[in-house]
Amino acid sequence: MAKQQPIDSSDLPSSTVSVGGWFRWLMLLVLLVAGCTPPPQIVVSVPPATATPTSAPSPISTPTETPTSTATTTPVATRTPAATATPTETLPATPTATPTLDPAKLTPVPTPTLAAMDQTQRTELLDQVWQTVADHYLYADFGGNNWVEVKQRYLPRVLDAASPDEFYATLSEMVDELQDQHSRFEDPQRAFTQQALANGTDAYVGVGMLTQEYDDGLLVTTVFANSPAAEAGIKRRDLIVAIDGQPVAGDGAVPDIGGPVDTSVQLEVRSPGDPPRAVSLTRRPVLAQYVPEVYLLPDTRIGYMLVQSFWAQDMADRVGVKLRQLLATNEGHLDGLIIDVRSNGGGWRSVLEGLLSHLTEGEVGAFYSQEKTYPLTITSSDLYPALKDLPLVVLVDRDTESYAEVFAAVLQAKRGARVIGVNTAGNTETIYAYDFDDGSRLWVAQEGFRLPDGSNLENRGVLPDRSIAVDWMRFSEARDPQLVEAIQLIEQKLAVHQ
Repeated sequence: MAKQQPIDSSDLPSSTVSVGGWFRWLMLLVLLVAGCTPPPQIVVSVPPATATPTSAPSPISTPTETPTSTATTTPVATRTPAATATPTETLPATPTATPTLDPAKLTPVPTPTLAAMDQTQRTELLDQVWQTVADHYLYADFGGNNWVEVKQRYLPRVLDAASPDEFYATLSEMVDELQDQHSRFEDPQRAFTQQALANGTDAYVGVGMLTQEYDDGLLVTTVFANSPAAEAGIKRRDLIVAIDGQPVAGDGAVPDIGGPVDTSVQLEVRSPGDPPRAVSLTRRPVLAQYVPEVYLLPDTRIGYMLVQSFWAQDMADRVGVKLRQLLATNEGHLDGLIIDVRSNGGGWRSVLEGLLSHLTEGEVGAFYSQEKTYPLTITSSDLYPALKDLPLVVLVDRDTESYAEVFAAVLQAKRGARVIGVNTAGNTETIYAYDFDDGSRLWVAQEGFRLPDGSNLENRGVLPDRSIAVDWMRFSEARDPQLVEAIQLIEQKLAVHQ
């Protein structure tokens, strides 16, 4: 029996890390020993049936085969997107600091083992996965597949799988036939670690950073708060060029940063424009938790807001806290705000709505499925009056995906925000999660999104107002061409109005 958890339109980030070997996303890899964590599902719930489709694809042609067992779709999430789209998060009235974590109190929880299933159980799970796609998939052609024929091809493979790993991998392969960049099936281990990251409870042994492999080293893309990496001053954009004295060659044969708790690793780290420096880190339990950054850019009155992911369920709350602190520090006056969602792979719909509520209000677009269309309507937060007239610039790149794309496009269309960077991914379907009794999870692309003018971001993405195609991660913040251009745009706008 599957329990439905409707999910936001997000895809997995494209960072890599060491876990005794190299993996490329589908597991938001963290430098750790005990486990890896992909981002969590975005829980939003089935929209009300009262919305009338205005311009939706033709009705889905459901396959005629009836499986022996069907998945039920009882929502387990409390957030339901309704026509009024009231923000689902309550913003804190007073700023709260990021908690300081006591490593001794963090206990990494091992992921569950994959249990063996008999042939009846395997058939039932295959039926449930197949039928859930048949009932809810966004596209009537199933990615150009005969969905009945797909099941018939995969049933013998599912029954003949030699191990639980092979069984679950085969189910994943079946769902991958849809080829929509969002729909996917995940075994109980991956589903477990995703949920831990969503809840902010994913503790693992490591140094606390995500990296991406380049020819000349490992580029740091994320540093988790209160981690050994953060305490040693390692920052996003830093490059790890050697690990325990071994150069990082960029050929996939990278020395392992992971290791047991209380052991150390020696890194050679180079920040953009600076010579390499030696950094020694001691591995310990770390909480994989995304935290936004909001601060005043040097020598300006322009705010900078970095949101790396919408996966953290409390992200909108945390951003609200930090924006209030920034306004209080500057007596409520800013010349502009630069919002950085580069390499943001999306996340929860509640986070999308909560972030937009600080910056805009009203109907900002519409979600559509095979059956219905309903509006995305934003109710403004208490921050909106202080920010509604502020010049906005949004930074995007090719790895800006899903609800991060919707966020940028809505601000561009509704607030006149200028978008700088390159064309975004064009991967914006809303996915819904269906949890099965064995702990596995199916994500189904179930909805698309259109802006008020009817334009669809899928396969198109957000088109920047200023296109600057550079690998911005290889620059320091002060020399980042896209950020420099954003500052200049705001300053130019201020000069015109003076």
